[in-house]
Amino acid sequence: MRSNTTTNIEEDELEYEFARTLDGEAPPPLIPSKRFTLALLVFFAFIVQYSQRVNLPIAIVCMGKTIILIDGEAPPPLIPSKRFTLALLVFFAFIVQYSQRVNLPIAIVCMVNRTKSHDYQLSFNNTTTTTIKPLVSALQKRGYLEEKQFNWMELQQQILLGGYWAGYIFTQVPGGWLATTIGAKWVYAGSLFTSSIASFALTIMYTMSSTHFISMFLLRFIVGLAHGVLFPATIALWSLWAVPQERSTLASIGFCGTHLGTSLTMLLGGLFCRHLYSGWMYIFCLTGILGFIWLILWISLTSDSPNNHKTISDHERDYICNLTGSTGKKRSMTLASIPWKNIFTSKPLIALFITHIANLFGLFFFLTNLGKILTEIHRVPTQYTGYILACGFFLTLLTSLSSGIIADYLVRSNVMTLTTARKMFNSLTSFIPVLCMISLCFCDESNKILGIITILVFLASSGLGYGSGYVVNFADIVPAYSGVIFGLGNSFASIAGVIGNIIAGMIVTKPILEQWRKLFIMFGIVYFIGGIVFLFFGSAVPRKWAKFQSVNNEKEKKLNDEEIIPMNQTKQIKI
Repeated sequence: MRSNTTTNIEEDELEYEFARTLDGEAPPPLIPSKRFTLALLVFFAFIVQYSQRVNLPIAIVCMGKTIILIDGEAPPPLIPSKRFTLALLVFFAFIVQYSQRVNLPIAIVCMVNRTKSHDYQLSFNNTTTTTIKPLVSALQKRGYLEEKQFNWMELQQQILLGGYWAGYIFTQVPGGWLATTIGAKWVYAGSLFTSSIASFALTIMYTMSSTHFISMFLLRFIVGLAHGVLFPATIALWSLWAVPQERSTLASIGFCGTHLGTSLTMLLGGLFCRHLYSGWMYIFCLTGILGFIWLILWISLTSDSPNNHKTISDHERDYICNLTGSTGKKRSMTLASIPWKNIFTSKPLIALFITHIANLFGLFFFLTNLGKILTEIHRVPTQYTGYILACGFFLTLLTSLSSGIIADYLVRSNVMTLTTARKMFNSLTSFIPVLCMISLCFCDESNKILGIITILVFLASSGLGYGSGYVVNFADIVPAYSGVIFGLGNSFASIAGVIGNIIAGMIVTKPILEQWRKLFIMFGIVYFIGGIVFLFFGSAVPRKWAKFQSVNNEKEKKLNDEEIIPMNQTKQIKI
């Protein structure tokens, strides 16, 4: 019966699939195989499903019966436009950044020699223990390199993973200041040029015999330094390029690159680690080369502001500048000129800082440790963790993009104010992880399916904050200082990320659920506090002291000052 229904599948693959025993023989390769072909077809099936799921939220943006007019003219289309081209290049920039950010958390799975680790007593309650043996892959690897692994303790691994954040915290505020004074274009270029060189240099670990730990930490520190300027520069960039009615959409397009970069790197990293000797080498090479390819496109096609763009139409330039107040002039900014008193006495801004720190405290930790949770707690084979996490970050991409588009539509349609939209999506991105932390407290090897689903839901919910939550809220309330203030908040959040990894290294000394449960409870409490504070005190109304001074149109001033004024309160034409 089995041969009649599976005639195209190799016999040894059938034995591997149905019997689940190898009897001393290596399993058939995943690539090429019928099961890998099936996985690809399922992958494309979900692409089709989710493209059909979000087609109406996207299309409805251009299906409305009212068109906003600027001085009697219809606004320039978003597609094609220079601001949309910029969003795509920001999208690819974040693919590069996040591929370099997560390359070590992925590569470390196959860099560490886990076969020399001890057996562990995995305790799920006070009466039951289960002996866990290290997972050893029976696959035959191939490649031109010899296998090289390192004997790093758990604390050493957490220090290496935290090295990125140790550098990341120092360039947040400088990144916002540089983007404001010299322009975001060259901040972006310098950032990813430096990080690409450092990422490519990580391959020298293959030739080192004694100084690999220190060298690895220093290079990851440099990557973190370089990447620290990107998010503040992005917020400053959109304060000049994105009008309020399009800000969520454009920002969400760009931020989608963070999730796709993570997803693709995890997918490819899993393949490299599984099928190639020293697969981690290929991960570092690929993520470094991507940065140099992007750099050429970025320098050729972008500009700091609409006023300085060489090929933008006058209509699009006027549309953007009229609604953002941008003049295109480089601004001199000193520490003394920044209104620090207003910053630290503004309740909405303090609430934004708190929810920003709370969300990134948890997100940064899980970005670097989800692979370990899957392999050590849920006992998922290491070669499959990349596929699972790639799926999760693809879901994050979808939620980030769709939340931005939906938020803009709801605001333009007067269904809710911008503040209400920000609070709604920020609450979802804060409170759903609380439920996920509760679920993970009870997910061990026997509940691995629930654990995997919980992780996927957690990753999907994190995208809501990027599309229309705390990330884009800085450009709403402090447009003139958005880069610097976002950098300040991100510095605090990055410090929290470093602390989170250190705490994990001290609490989790063995891969047992009892120790990980303490971390899950801690992160759940932090997420809850961040969500509650923003729900009560958050806002999307620009602060009067943080506007661009060139906004002198009375109607636009009213639009920015009063939350009750709908975002499409301009001259309209019916069609």
